[in-house]
Amino acid sequence: MKENLHFIFGSDEFFIELKTKKLLDSFSQHSLEVIDGTANTLADCKQVLGKVIEALQSVDLFSSQKCVWLRGTNLFATGSSATTEGGQSVVEHFLLLLEKIPAGVHLFVSASPVDKRTRFFKAMQALSTWEELEEKQSETYLKFLIKKLCKDWNMTIDSDACELLLQKLNRQPRAIANEWEKLACIKQGIGCITLQDVKTYTPTWLNDEFFEPVETFYEKDEARYLQSLHNHFTLHKEMRTVCTFFQNRNRLLIQLVSLQLPSISKAIFEKQSFLHAKDFGPIQEKNTFCVFSQNPWYVSRLQSPFPLSTLLDIQQALVDIFDRMLQYPAQTCTWMGNLVRFF
Repeated sequence: MKENLHFIFGSDEFFIELKTKKLLDSFSQHSLEVIDGTANTLADCKQVLGKVIEALQSVDLFSSQKCVWLRGTNLFATGSSATTEGGQSVVEHFLLLLEKIPAGVHLFVSASPVDKRTRFFKAMQALSTWEELEEKQSETYLKFLIKKLCKDWNMTIDSDACELLLQKLNRQPRAIANEWEKLACIKQGIGCITLQDVKTYTPTWLNDEFFEPVETFYEKDEARYLQSLHNHFTLHKEMRTVCTFFQNRNRLLIQLVSLQLPSISKAIFEKQSFLHAKDFGPIQEKNTFCVFSQNPWYVSRLQSPFPLSTLLDIQQALVDIFDRMLQYPAQTCTWMGNLVRFF
């Protein structure tokens, strides 16, 4: 029965869906019925699994070959309705029926996230041909996604533009796919997406590398910097995140200006990391206290318009602001705005 039951799971629902669609391409001669796998209550759980059983047991009028896809189900997640007392009895009945999938019928189950400790997950894994898309392979999946988008749109993208797109959107695949469609439409589906295209049209997601107030500050763009601070404060009513990202960026710039590296590449990073190992210690995880733990491409983008003495003054000012904002959070936007005195 394992060859009739396909279980695809992992941490990223977008790549799970892409992988399932790719597997379904091998069954193009089969009819396909797709069932939404979202189930937030016990009633939802009964309804979703009931639809699956009904779909498996009913075949098309003109063909006995059929695929059923339980798409994006959350029934394997921690605390799902399938783990409740009532849900477990529904699941047990469902698993018994799965052992009798008719010949010529295939069930595909895609799930994200999953809790591998649950009985439902272990039983499904035992009954199926399964595949896990591991988080550590995320870079491989992203390369596959970019390659697929290029093929689908018959377009190309510059390497620097591609890396900037991934960084700006925090490497979130669904956002990248959506943004690609927008960029392709802007380019009228012709030619190559350039670095300038991404800079001009792609928004910046909040993450520890790209954040508009930080970017505009180190470009010494006073008007955009003050406006981005205002926009953030209006939406979030606090500035702790901005201050933290400032400190991270400034900390990296202090190290770069102090080291005075001739240029930045993977080879140079590895060599310099070895030369300065005594000062930085072993690199165990990515952190802004060690510039050599960062992505070389990302570091190569960092340019300081300030000398080392000014960077040190900025860092002290950021520490002072962070201390004061804990007592007077409503004043933080003004204090952050006053950093333009360093321009």
